[in-house]
Parts: sequence; C-alpha cells; structure tokens
Amino acid sequence: MRTTYTILERLGGGGQAEVFRGTAESIRGFKKSVAIKRVLPHLTANPTFVAMFLDEARLSLFLQHVNIVQVFDISQNPDGTYFLVMEYVDGCDLKALMAHHAKTQTKDLALTLHIMTRAAEGLNYAHMLDHPHTGQPLGIVHRDVSPPNIMLSKNGEVKVVDFGLAKADSQLEITDEGMVKGKFSYLA
Repeated sequence: MRTTYTILERLGGGGQAEVFRGTAESIRGFKKSVAIKRVLPHLTANPTFVAMFLDEARLSLFLQHVNIVQVFDISQNPDGTYFLVMEYVDGCDLKALMAHHAKTQTKDLALTLHIMTRAAEGLNYAHMLDHPHTGQPLGIVHRDVSPPNIMLSKNGEVKVVDFGLAKADSQLEITDEGMVKGKFSYLA
C-alpha cells in the first residue's frame, strides 16, 4: 500500500511555498502527524525553481540529526505541484517566541543559549556531513538561518528547518555570481 497524505490545516506560507499540518497514513491505518510543504502552483512552470526545489529535497533527505527537521518524502500532485513531507514540530518558530518576549518584556539568557547551541549543532552537522554513497563532503551551508527557520517544540527541542536556499558542493543548480540568497538582516 502506498502512503497517503491528508492536509488538516494551513500553517503558513511565503512567496514560494506554503506549509500545512497533515497526516501520513500507510498500511493498516498507521497514521503519523507530518508537515507538508507545497510549492506554489505558478512556480511549477519555472524549470529553474523546480530544479532548486528538487535540490533542497535531495539535500534534506541526507540530513538526519536531532536538531534538523527530517524530510521523509518528496512527491508530486496530479496537478503537477511538488511537495515535501517532513517531520511535524508541535510548537512555534523562534520569530513567534521573540515576539512573545518583546510583548512581555522578558529575557531568558539560559533559553537563548540553549536555542543557539542546539541550532548551531544542527548546522554544524549539515556542514560537516559526507555523502553517504561517495564519502565526499557535502559542504552544506544553510544560507537562511533566521528566526522563522528555527522551530521550537513544546518539549524543548530546537530544530533548523528549510534548507531551500542551502548551498552544497554536490548541487546541480549553481547560484549566479553576485546573487544574494537569504534574508538581508540575517546574512553572515
């Protein structure tokens, strides 16, 4: 039996994709909560964007670390749109937590250090990872480490998400010289 995915609610979106909370159901009614990231339909007609999205999927499938949101599957809808099926993090992103702390005027140095350390561990793992088949370094650089891309679970887990702008030595798509990717205020 093939795994089927059901969308339950929209969690958010941007100019390139939208994310939903859903379920994955396989044999004998086994269900698991997942996040589903769907490329916006108008971008499916753009071969460069599709290649970039598929690069993200390829990279993400290699990443298996406690501080990185795991990608389980990539597929295509009958209408031609692509989607990634990922680990669902029950919580919020760092941007929402920062907004809450700004509103309540609270600061928590221990929590800040915990989040920074765990995110850095996930990013270091991605950067140091070798290709599982060739043993060659992948050299993954996230390029969009920002509050919306750091998820915080209700259980205290910290997970980096969205390697969509990541750069790796193994990628098929090459970034044009002089092109900047990422959020300007968070560029290294």
